[in-house]
Amino acid sequence: MHLIAFPGARQSERENLSRVVENQTRLHNALKLLFDLLENYGPIWYTQRYHDAAKSALRLPVSHAHTLNKRNKALKKAA
Repeated sequence: MHLIAFPGARQSERENLSRVVENQTRLHNALKLLFDLLENYGPIWYTQRYHDAAKSALRLPVSHAHTLNKRNKALKKAA
């Protein structure tokens, strides 16, 4: 589901959207950090199946979250 803030949206809705975007970005960054650690150290339990699952999760559209975050900041300035 993609959340889009509209100029007529209430302040609380814009704040909620901002929190969602920030949380999504934080989670993606944490996943990327863990993925990099696993790739570098390669523990014995880290199988191809885990590698593929993490790689797939990293491909989820985070760039859209950055777009929403920029749009939300612009709406806050306008408000």
